[in-house]
Amino acid sequence: MENRRNPFHEIYLTESIGSESFVRLFSPYLVDKTLALFEPGHVILKGLPGTGKSMLLSLLKPSIRKAYARNNIDFPVPENLNKFIGAGINLRRSGVSDFGQRPVDKAKGFEESPYYFADYLNYWIVLDILESIEELGEETALAEQIGIDVNEKNLHVFSEALSSDPCWNGYLSEIKSYRELKARLDQRIRFYRNFLNYNSDAIPEEIKSTKTVIGFPMTVLAKTLRESNVISDKTEIFVRIDQYEELAWLEDIPNHPEKVYQQMVHKLLAMRDTSVSYRLGTRHFAWDVRGNIFGTSARLEKGRNYIDISIDSLLKRKENRRTWVFPDFAEDILQRRINLSGLKYSDSQKKGVLALAFGRSGKPSAKARLYIKSDKKKAIKVEKDWPAPWNEFLNNLAEEDPFNARLAEAWVRQKGKQKQSVMYNIPLSKPYPWEKQWWKKERSEQALIQIASRNNQQLMWFGKEDILSLCGSNILAFLQLCRSIWDVWIRDTYNIEQTDSLPQFDSEIQSVGVIETSNAWYENISLEKGGRDRKTFINFLGSLFYKTLVEDLAMSNPGHYGFSLDIEELEKDAELRKFLNEATDYGDLYDAPHTSKLKDKRERIKWYLNPILSPRFKLPSVHTKEPIYTSVNTVKKWRRSCLEEENGLLSTKAKRSKKTGGSDDGQISLNF
Repeated sequence: MENRRNPFHEIYLTESIGSESFVRLFSPYLVDKTLALFEPGHVILKGLPGTGKSMLLSLLKPSIRKAYARNNIDFPVPENLNKFIGAGINLRRSGVSDFGQRPVDKAKGFEESPYYFADYLNYWIVLDILESIEELGEETALAEQIGIDVNEKNLHVFSEALSSDPCWNGYLSEIKSYRELKARLDQRIRFYRNFLNYNSDAIPEEIKSTKTVIGFPMTVLAKTLRESNVISDKTEIFVRIDQYEELAWLEDIPNHPEKVYQQMVHKLLAMRDTSVSYRLGTRHFAWDVRGNIFGTSARLEKGRNYIDISIDSLLKRKENRRTWVFPDFAEDILQRRINLSGLKYSDSQKKGVLALAFGRSGKPSAKARLYIKSDKKKAIKVEKDWPAPWNEFLNNLAEEDPFNARLAEAWVRQKGKQKQSVMYNIPLSKPYPWEKQWWKKERSEQALIQIASRNNQQLMWFGKEDILSLCGSNILAFLQLCRSIWDVWIRDTYNIEQTDSLPQFDSEIQSVGVIETSNAWYENISLEKGGRDRKTFINFLGSLFYKTLVEDLAMSNPGHYGFSLDIEELEKDAELRKFLNEATDYGDLYDAPHTSKLKDKRERIKWYLNPILSPRFKLPSVHTKEPIYTSVNTVKKWRRSCLEEENGLLSTKAKRSKKTGGSDDGQISLNF
């Protein structure tokens, strides 16, 4: 890879790179957190786009397993859990969505489509399991380790036993050999593909009359493989079903039965059989928590029928920073990409490439100086009715340390409003009262936002700490930030001769790349289902929060760039709850349960914009103080305002009210 090429040019690598490159790029940091994927039992693997679902599921692919063996690299799954055969289906690339293009029977519409979908899924997975066994069986040492014996005798016995089983309803009855068996399975899949893509007029009658029950062929296959000694009794079969959200989109097609394809997969998971274990990779919104099972009133039970793993939850920062996996995960991914690109750095820097490339974000006092191009007194706003000694003190402090002066101004507004005697007593020595650790920490981001606003400057985002904070523990956000920053650097240094050393990006290049990423992320919201409404709501919230932070001169509420609702109140409004849950599932909002700071101590949920959207709206990306405590009715009014404004129905009066209304500006009037 030429050194001026962006190592992050391709974001989604799972399907675009070969097995050898996968081994070099795959980061094992999540494996020990998701070991259930490699144990018997069904697993639902949830995550936002780009969180690593497909990368993890790729460890089940035989080609990946072989690549580790051939390169003498330890397979990242513990030895006691790697005795398995992995196979499966990617619902996007396998053509499952084609079932929404054409009904099998025009007169019946899509009424019978779920049964044909189930049959198609069965045949695809059975064939893929056989091909996986063949591929792994080619590597003698690996086959012995897993427990595979694909000698001709075993395969012949297996083929005769499998083809005669009643689950096929006679479709495989004339099979005489293993080769014929595979050809017959492949033929069935081709019949479906040709029909659904209008390459044939009808599905053959022999298929219509021999449809299989979902899951049964895989159970029979596993049993027969073991009885025929093709695989050992201790060898597990794991089947991945990736891109599960395709079923949710498929069922949105007009005149289509609601959620029947998902219910058919639920039926598969509900089978009381451990011979085959399924792994579903899905985005949060696509998983129907109700778990309705096709053809029955029964439902799936979490913990009994399946285990639920959320990658987003695993990566999110908890109270104890030492348990936060994401920084090491991001560091490892960056290092692997750099290594593959051929860029050079010293061995002593291998554990710190994030800091090496992006530097440190710096202290707030240093950032504040970046926003002030000339007059440092623009960092503060003093009031004419304040005592002259205070105004003089603040102006002098602004010349010395603009950031500290802004904190001092807020402290005066807060304390002076509470107790006028404060205005007569200027602190004479450091540390000043506004420099107390938590008071200062909680207001640092708001102070910087106000200083930038007063100087008509864009916020700057750079350094390791800012990059990690903006990601919100989402690896896709990290990859896109890296790509944008690298692209900006390439554009900026186009005429400068480059070496093969790892570039060290300055603050301006990083900041431009960050803002480009944030804007692109915001624009992409509307590309998803329901995204137009969510994008309008996000824009409303972002503008509201920024206005609130800028106008709160006393910085009395530094956490008011999120909102909190009472859980019990929210549960009574299904429509709003659904909207907020979808916004969270699509990654537009981040939510977290918390206990009220009010006397009632009721359970609440708080929401913030996805941190990657912070540069777009000039908001903090870290959350250190309580958000706005509001009501369901208020949030519903926000939504109505969004819809009215988007449709051009907002009255002139409402617009004027929106411009002039808002929070207290924090000014105080002191008469001496």
